[in-house]
Amino acid sequence: MGPRILACLALLLSVEFTLSQSATTKTTAATINPNLPVAYVYVSSSHYIHAYSAWADGKITSISGSPFPFAGIRKMSVTSKFLFGTDGTNLNTYSIHSNGSISKVSSIKPGMYQSSGCLQTGLGTQVDGSQTTLYYRACSDGFNTDRYLSFHIQSDGSLQFLGGSGGTFPSSTQGVQTDLTKMGGNVYAFDSYCDDDTDQGTIQSFKRQSNGNLIFYGTTQGMPAAAPGSAFCMGPVAADTSTHLAAAVFRIDSQPHDAGFIYGPSFLASYSADATGNLSTTSNVNNMPLLPVASNNGVTAISISPDNKYVAVGGGANGFQVLHFNGGNPPTKFSGALLAGHSIIKFGWDKAGHLYVLSAVYGPGTYTTYLSVFHVTSSSVQKVSGYPKYLANSSNVIVRTLQ
Repeated sequence: MGPRILACLALLLSVEFTLSQSATTKTTAATINPNLPVAYVYVSSSHYIHAYSAWADGKITSISGSPFPFAGIRKMSVTSKFLFGTDGTNLNTYSIHSNGSISKVSSIKPGMYQSSGCLQTGLGTQVDGSQTTLYYRACSDGFNTDRYLSFHIQSDGSLQFLGGSGGTFPSSTQGVQTDLTKMGGNVYAFDSYCDDDTDQGTIQSFKRQSNGNLIFYGTTQGMPAAAPGSAFCMGPVAADTSTHLAAAVFRIDSQPHDAGFIYGPSFLASYSADATGNLSTTSNVNNMPLLPVASNNGVTAISISPDNKYVAVGGGANGFQVLHFNGGNPPTKFSGALLAGHSIIKFGWDKAGHLYVLSAVYGPGTYTTYLSVFHVTSSSVQKVSGYPKYLANSSNVIVRTLQ
């Protein structure tokens, strides 16, 4: 069996399971009003949901009433009106008020729509770009279960069950739990995994139906071309607002006599989807950028900026880096490693050029979590002064963009 990401990081990431997105409104730098917040930022932890107003200079200030006493929320997603969070059993809806504060309005137990074979851990939620459908992954593993459940978001924030997706739960995988990510330019969504028994990388495709229900559509196993005698397997993927994926891949070479695998290093590829959802790539070992932050432990978080220009990639204990994202063409290098010594849990973006980074620093038998803010421009990636900000036992960050 191949080596794994450190158990403590894998556990934190698996319960958090990023299906990352942010609710956004269109804006440009010229139209930003510095007297109003550019976004609301929410950070969940073991005991609270912290809520902040984010400003044009990258500073954040606590919203009145924060932290809110909603404990154990592992994963969040947002629309312009509602925040959704799961604790592993319950899927909760919170109303976002005009000042960014939140209050609970409803709760359901989505596991009731799965079979008894579902190993229920509440691995994530994803709001469709229409902001009318919520996709939920209840099971980390299971027999005769659906990979995702679809819910219609009603006007009061309550959730109406639409159906299950089907899809595959591989018996054994390399790396962390992977994300569902929805393209903005078509009806297709994707997740990915590396099968530890076969060394085969797979991207699963799902298609949004006219009523919003997401159903399994097919698989892509075409990995970028590797050097002779080696192969690539699939890590996490992230979609842009058009028809492209950024995909972390890592070298995984079978050895004779069941002697294990060479795992790593990692690279960043890109894929394009055609009108029918079929994926293709021009990435290969000669044109993909190396991801030194992933080292030999793989990528733990990946996210594309709202303008599709940048992609942030994080690893375990080596911080993160930002690359230029070039659509269907291979990504290119941009920043060096940032937040060295931090394991990256989750990214979030606003439309004012800020990247929010939730990270953890591990010590003997313990860890501490932090929120940092970086300003990303065409020429640099700069940490905003005053960060990292310590936030105990945090597991997720989500951004509700205002301008």
